[in-house]
Amino acid sequence: MTLELRKARAEDFPALQQMLEFYQYDLSDIWLQDADTEARYGYSLERYRLDERFHAHVALVGSQYAGLALVSPAVVTLKEGSWMEQFFVLKRYRRTGIGRALALHSLKSHPGPWEVGQMPSNVAAQVFWRKVISEQTCGEYVEVQVTEGWWQGHLQQFHVQTAA
Repeated sequence: MTLELRKARAEDFPALQQMLEFYQYDLSDIWLQDADTEARYGYSLERYRLDERFHAHVALVGSQYAGLALVSPAVVTLKEGSWMEQFFVLKRYRRTGIGRALALHSLKSHPGPWEVGQMPSNVAAQVFWRKVISEQTCGEYVEVQVTEGWWQGHLQQFHVQTAA
């Protein structure tokens, strides 16, 4: 299995859009949302195409897309840094190490302050992110429960060092 982790290119965006549909469908049992009249959940990737502050990353196994990570400017509790806006690995590739590799790639690609959050009922994501962040930071992170505002859930705050 040849794994490629990289920043998304223009030709990756149709696949990113489709993976986001799968992602939103996966979350539909814990996040109340409805598909539109064309049975799409919809998620605009325009800012990831046009704004240099937004970054899309992909994982590919050979020529097959396996996952995505969308990184935006920090917005929940921090004024500067990065926020893991969306993170998804296709079911076929879960529990293979690809998610961990994509997460570490994405974190290391954006040194500085970070926020990563999970919805309260997404226990699997909480376990995953605590493990990955602990590995990345040698356990040096703070976890808070956000109960007010536009985003609510478990949130890890930490710093990613610049690569040596």
